[in-house]
Amino acid sequence: MEEHQKLCKLASILLQYPEREWLEDEQLFYEISKLANHTARKRFLQFLDHAKTKAIDELCELYVRTFDLSDRTTMYLTYYLFGDQKERGQALLKLKEAFRRAGLELTEDELPDYLPLMLEFAAVAPVNDAKNVLLAHHKAIKGLADRLQEVNHPYFFVLDGCLAGMDAFLEETNGADIPMRAEEAT
Repeated sequence: MEEHQKLCKLASILLQYPEREWLEDEQLFYEISKLANHTARKRFLQFLDHAKTKAIDELCELYVRTFDLSDRTTMYLTYYLFGDQKERGQALLKLKEAFRRAGLELTEDELPDYLPLMLEFAAVAPVNDAKNVLLAHHKAIKGLADRLQEVNHPYFFVLDGCLAGMDAFLEETNGADIPMRAEEAT
């Protein structure tokens, strides 16, 4: 597994609804400690250190309050581009088709712009497909990270580490087939 795939998979796990199992999973700590990207490794471990000081109910409540009840910090990334406009539906269909072409089938109730799902996609998709999706939504992910940093939110650590790894992966991109605007890739 390539570094960007490991990083996206680990970030996807950390950004999902908190579960006691992954907080106690020594393999997760081991995989994070093996990341080559120093910033990602450090930030993910900072988040886990913080999470371990909280009761699981407290962490779950924080997650819901932050990502499910606030439009300002939602993890549905096309919302930042289109809000509730009809263009968002078209973008979701294009994204879903990109997932399908890469072999990742979604259930009917999953929206492909959900950040943990998008990171999961990037962990298994062909390199150019992963780059296209990550590049198209990089600005939205950065904006979400900035809003969390403003309030010293513990999930900022995960997003900052994720961005450090994504930036390193995207810097490898010199291909002309990578769209430069989010609208072109969604």
